[in-house]
Amino acid sequence: MLVELSITNYAVIDRLTIGLGPGFNVLTGETGAGKSIILDALGLLLGDRADSGAIRAGAEQAYVEGIFEVGPQTAAALSEKLELDVAGDGLIVARELNASGRSVCRINGRAFPQRRLAEIGMTLVDIHGQSEHLSLLRPGEHVDLLDRYAGLTELRSHYAGVVRALTRTRKELQALEQENAGTSERKELLAFQAQEISAAALEAGEEEALVAERTLRVNALRIHELVGLAHSALDSDSASEPGGLELIRRAVHALVMLERIDPGMVTARETAETAALQLEELVRDLRSYAQGVEFDQQRLSDIEERLDLISSLKRKYGAGIPEILQYETRANQELTRLEGRGTSAADLQDRARALCEEAAGLAAELSTARRKAACDLTEAVEEHLGGLGMQGARLGLSFGLAADPDGLEPKAGTAPAACVVVSGKLEPSTEAAGGPLKFDLTGVDRVEFLISPNPGEPLRPLAGIASGGESSRLMLAIKGVLSRADAIPILVFDEIDAGIGGSVGEAVGRRLWSLGRHHQVIAVSHLPQIAAYGDRHLSVRKRVQDGRTTTQVVEVQGSSRVNELTHMLGSDTPATRRKAEELLTETGKVVASQRGA
Repeated sequence: MLVELSITNYAVIDRLTIGLGPGFNVLTGETGAGKSIILDALGLLLGDRADSGAIRAGAEQAYVEGIFEVGPQTAAALSEKLELDVAGDGLIVARELNASGRSVCRINGRAFPQRRLAEIGMTLVDIHGQSEHLSLLRPGEHVDLLDRYAGLTELRSHYAGVVRALTRTRKELQALEQENAGTSERKELLAFQAQEISAAALEAGEEEALVAERTLRVNALRIHELVGLAHSALDSDSASEPGGLELIRRAVHALVMLERIDPGMVTARETAETAALQLEELVRDLRSYAQGVEFDQQRLSDIEERLDLISSLKRKYGAGIPEILQYETRANQELTRLEGRGTSAADLQDRARALCEEAAGLAAELSTARRKAACDLTEAVEEHLGGLGMQGARLGLSFGLAADPDGLEPKAGTAPAACVVVSGKLEPSTEAAGGPLKFDLTGVDRVEFLISPNPGEPLRPLAGIASGGESSRLMLAIKGVLSRADAIPILVFDEIDAGIGGSVGEAVGRRLWSLGRHHQVIAVSHLPQIAAYGDRHLSVRKRVQDGRTTTQVVEVQGSSRVNELTHMLGSDTPATRRKAEELLTETGKVVASQRGA
C-alpha cells in the first residue's frame, strides 16, 4: 500500500504531501488542477523516463518520494526478483530529477539504476490509462495471472521443479558425453601403460641392488685378486713368512705360558684369544665372499637389460621405481572410473527419460486445467464488462504451442492442442506444433488475453486495444475477476470515466470499491457516481499564491464531501446538493450490504 506520496518542485506542484489509505482512494478536481500531474509524478517514482522539463520553473531539482507498506508476498517477490532485502514492512522509494537531466533513484536509501526502479514499480503498482505500468499489457505475465486464478501455483511449482531437475540431468549428461569424446583412446593408453608397468614386476629397492651387483660382477677378477692378498696375509702356511693368524696363535700360546707364571696376565691372554677368533672369522668371511663373486657374462647381460628396462620406465612414468608404481596405481584407478562411465551415462539417460515423461504429464495436466479455468474466466469477465457499459464485448485467451527441436516429446495422447477460449467456449486454432514442444518453467502454453470491445469486431491482443476509458474499464473488469489472484498490491486508474454516463459510472464506482477489498485502488474521476464510492476522497485544487499557480490536495469528509460532489454535479443548488447527499446515502447502503456479504 502507498501510505504517503511527497512531491516537490514538479510541474505546477511546489510542495505537496498526499496521505493515502487502504481500499478505494478517489481523486477529484477541475480540469487542469493537477490530478494527472500527481499520477505523472507517481509514474516517475516507479521508473518512468525522466524529463528535466517537468521541473518547476525557477527550481534546480524535482523530488518525488513514496512510502510503501509491503506485505509478505510482495516482499518475497522483491527479494527474489531484485535481490532486495526489504526489512520489516517498510519501503521508501525516492527519485531526484536535476535540471542537468541527471536522475537519481534510491530505495531505502540505496542508489539503484532506473531500470531496477522500473522493475520494482511493476511489482508494486499497475497504472491503467496513461502509463506503461500495465501488467495486463505484458503477455509474458498472462499465464501467471491465469494460474493464480485457477489455483495452479502448487502444481506449477511441482512441474517447474521437475523441469529444473531435467535441465540439470541433461547438462550432466552433455558434460559426460563431451568428457567421453576421447575416452576410448584414453582407456587404451591407460590399459597399455598399466600392463607395461605390471609386466615389469618391479620391486622396491631393486634398482639399487642391481647397480651394486653389476659393480661387483664387472670387478670380479680384481675382487678375487684383492681377497687373495688379504687371505694370504692372514692365513699363509709358509714357514718363512707365516700369516697373521699363525702369528696371533703363537702369541696366544706364549701368553698362556706367561699366565701360569703370572696370573695377572689373564686379561692379555683373553685379548689375544679374542683377536685370534676374530681373525679366524675374517678368514672364513673372505673365503665365502670370494666364492660368491664370480664373473658371469650372462648374469651381467641380464642385469644390464633389467636396468635398461627400469631406465625406460623412469623416462615415461617417474623418477624412480616408487613413482612408477604410483603411476600404475593412478592409471588403474582412472581406468576403473572410465570403464564405469558407460554405466553412469546409461543411468543419466534413464533419469532424463523418466523426468521427460513426468514433465510432459504435468505440463498436459497444467494445460487441461488452464483451458478449463479460461472458460470460467472469460464468462466472468464478460459479465463484468456488461455491467460497465461494454455490452457485447468478448474476451478470449489464446493458447499457443512453441515447437523446439531440443524440447520434450509429449506422451502419446497427452499433447495439448493450440486453441482459443472465447466467451466460455473452447475453439480450435489454426496454429499447430508437431513433434517436441518447448517446455519452459511455466509449461508448454503461450497464453495471451484477447479482446473484442464491440460486437462484430475480431479478437485482438490486449496490447492493441485503444487507450483511455474503454481500456481502463476492460482492465477494471479483468482485475475485478482476477483480484484475488493478482499479486500486484496497488492499482491506479486514470481517465476510467472517459466516455461513460452516470448509470455506468455508478457500476464502475461499485467495481472500484469492490476491487479495493483486495488491493489499494487509486482512481482519478470526474463522475460523482464514482467518487461517492471512495473510502477516501481527495480533492485536488489549484490556487494562485504570490503570482504563481500551485496545487493542493485536501481530504474531504462530511459536509465538505457533499460540497465536492455537488460541485461535480455541475451547479450548486439545493437540488444538486440533495442529489449529492442521496448519492452518498445510496452508496453507503451498497457498501454496507457488500461488506456484509
